[in-house]
Amino acid sequence: MAVEESQLSNSGYATRRKELLSLVKQLRAIGAQADLDLPRIAVIGNQSAGKSSVVEAISGINVPRDAGTCTRCPMECRLSSSTGPWSCQISIRWEFDDSGKRKDEVHEVPFGGTIKDKGDVELALRRAQAAVLNPHNPPNKYLMQTLEELKAEPTSTQGVLAGGKTLSFSKNVVCVDLVGPELTDLSFIDLPGIIQNAEPEVVKLVEDLVVSHIRGNCLILVALPMTDDIENQKALRLAHQEDPAGRRTIGVMTKPDMLTSGATKARDLWLDVIEGRRHPLNHGYYCTRQPDDAERTKGISSAEARAAETKFFSKTSPWSTAKHQDRFGTTNLVATLSKLLTQIINDTLPNLQISTQTNLEDTHKHLSELPKPIEAEPATFLLSLITELCSEVHRFVEGGIDCGELIHQNRDAFRDFKMAIRRTAPNFMPFPGPSDKDDDFENYLGEGEDEGPGEGLVSGAHPFYLGDMRKHIERSITRELPDDVPFPCKVALINSYQSTWEQSARMCFNHVREDTLKILLDSVKNKFQRYDILQSHLRGFLVELVNRHYESCLSQVESILEIERAPFTQNGHYYDTCKDKWLSKYKDARAGKTTRSAFDRPIKRAKTTSTAPPANGTNGVERAPVPQAPSNPQPAPAPSPFSFANPNTSGTAQSSKNTVNGAPAASANMFGSKPSPFFGTPPNSSNPAGSAFGGFGQPAKPSDAASATPTANGTTSLPPRPQLPIPLVTPPVYTPTSQPHLFSIFGPSAQFHIPALNADSEDVKAVLAGLTKLGYMGITVEDLGKLNPPDVYSRELNVMAQVRAYFQVSYKRVIDNVPLIIDLKFVKAIAKDLQPFLIGKLGLGTPNASVRCGSYLAEDPQLIAKRDELVARKKRLESVALELYNFGL
Repeated sequence: MAVEESQLSNSGYATRRKELLSLVKQLRAIGAQADLDLPRIAVIGNQSAGKSSVVEAISGINVPRDAGTCTRCPMECRLSSSTGPWSCQISIRWEFDDSGKRKDEVHEVPFGGTIKDKGDVELALRRAQAAVLNPHNPPNKYLMQTLEELKAEPTSTQGVLAGGKTLSFSKNVVCVDLVGPELTDLSFIDLPGIIQNAEPEVVKLVEDLVVSHIRGNCLILVALPMTDDIENQKALRLAHQEDPAGRRTIGVMTKPDMLTSGATKARDLWLDVIEGRRHPLNHGYYCTRQPDDAERTKGISSAEARAAETKFFSKTSPWSTAKHQDRFGTTNLVATLSKLLTQIINDTLPNLQISTQTNLEDTHKHLSELPKPIEAEPATFLLSLITELCSEVHRFVEGGIDCGELIHQNRDAFRDFKMAIRRTAPNFMPFPGPSDKDDDFENYLGEGEDEGPGEGLVSGAHPFYLGDMRKHIERSITRELPDDVPFPCKVALINSYQSTWEQSARMCFNHVREDTLKILLDSVKNKFQRYDILQSHLRGFLVELVNRHYESCLSQVESILEIERAPFTQNGHYYDTCKDKWLSKYKDARAGKTTRSAFDRPIKRAKTTSTAPPANGTNGVERAPVPQAPSNPQPAPAPSPFSFANPNTSGTAQSSKNTVNGAPAASANMFGSKPSPFFGTPPNSSNPAGSAFGGFGQPAKPSDAASATPTANGTTSLPPRPQLPIPLVTPPVYTPTSQPHLFSIFGPSAQFHIPALNADSEDVKAVLAGLTKLGYMGITVEDLGKLNPPDVYSRELNVMAQVRAYFQVSYKRVIDNVPLIIDLKFVKAIAKDLQPFLIGKLGLGTPNASVRCGSYLAEDPQLIAKRDELVARKKRLESVALELYNFGL
């Protein structure tokens, strides 16, 4: 047998086998089993099943034996045939930490020196196992301990490290490298015996340890004591659980010499198992006989033990007459195990190479998805991050193809603000009271001057009729003449439609603030996602910065709105244009022309060298007398957007309890302001009628001119005539304020309903030609709308036109000014102050900036652990790939 074994060892097959086993040994040493399913043999069995005797028979060494459980951690035996002397080297492979979690890096550390005497191996294994079960102590502590000292170590009954006590079991491995001339190239793992009478946690711990080793590409060698029925073997059930088809399981029967001569039935049952008639397995069963306690006490050698085993099976029935004699004896078992393991390793190598490459690519991919660790100085690195954040915010503020979100959102808010302000436009109706004409009157001009329903911009105010206006004017008159319109009367109307502007401005500003803050917080989240501590601080800092600029900008917005409460404009041309359009529109409506026409356009005016008003200051139109209010009070009109109290002598008024568009009406002091020096012109002023407001203020005195003679400044006074005024002298170029009304002779009660004029009508052309011949140059069909006769409500219509025109001026002004100040003093101001503000808050310029920034940049522990695990895995797989490459794959 020794000669045959020697020949086998020297053959090419033996060389290949040795190389394969050496490769697997090296892969295990670098921890490849954590990522790859390495081929292996695992020896399992119930407690006291004779498993240790089988291990001793295969390895040729004595392993620790005690009453109860003696193997408390996996022991990996690596046998290698050699022509040199026998030797043993024990190592510890640290794969798991104290809590049982797999380490990122695996280290296989030698435990003591090389052992030359087989008798020293058992105590050395006890010492190594004690070091494994006490990871809190340095391994060198146990190198020289005696057997008594080892047994005195306190043991935890929970299977985990507790209060410095020795673990009951461990997943870390004691490795035994055996080299000798009588050994066969083979490696296997001896696992702790499966126990049943112990704490449930310990029982589960051992079973989980066994199952974790016998999964996958593993040959399961199950020790089956013949003194117990095969159906009672828990180890065989675990093997069947992981290998239901029995393709990887090999049964090894132990203790055949324990069957008495009278146990013939038991022998027959076990013989059926060996010969495959019961519980068949793909690789079958083997039967071994190991030295008993008496023989071990005498110090029987391995050769003597094998000889005694051969004699037993050749002399004992029914084993001596069994069909499969190659199933008896340790030598046959070892040869089969070696052959099968070599075959499995050889067949697995191509898949190992593919799995290594696949896992390595997967590891590289996951690593690329994680942020790289910080290598720069913390303060410098944090400053670069803050700079990148501020640059990104600037891009959002300035806008661009891929960063226009904030600007688009702000524009939406500004558009909503514009619509809200437009809906506050006075809804003046040029009718004494509600009538069926209300629906026909369009309260907008169109043609780009005043958008209407097409743009969603319509007035939301309740109708305000001529009767309402007359009552408001009469209540406003105190010491003025009956035909005067007090300046506070107009201010009250203006302030009334402005009552909700502040609410609309705040709503717009709040939307801008929310959108701006969201952009800032989203940018912080995207850029600082890996730094939870820093992100938390930055979110608080940004809220503080936004609130600070919000309060500062809000005060400026409120100032803009406060300025609007005092009527003023230098945009006189636009104001006059709008006033003329609205007055013409109101008069057309009074005259029965309710459809939109070219009369909505402003009157064209020719240039003139004279800008002086008529001497009588009447603007060329005789005002009709204002009828006196009835002595008996009439019922109050329907609720309107303008509700006013009687002004007192000082120009103030009681506040109204009515509301406008659901918002409180203007407060008392908004109606009682004294006339502004910038608004209107007093009657005795030398300022021309075309002032900043085109005469929007105190009414002009009626004319008392008696003759029609040219004056020094180029104007003409017309004498009263019962017919149309046809001057005998060449008049100046016609302007609305330089000629008396052509229909003034009809008096205040005239009501004409003139149909809409067609510019292509021959009659219209004839009239226009006649006017041109008379010297009225530049008159168009649109100007004929001014020929409507005076109206009993001319005063009220004029006030309506003035207030409605001023709304147009102030509306177009405020819908630009408020968004501009929000954009400049809030959005852009935040972007400008962001970097210096964050630098100061983070303390980047302080002496301890590096330490502080280091704490800010502390990463999530889970992220750090994941990255470290992937880095360690990458290192292992690269080492595996290198070993496979060196092997020739």
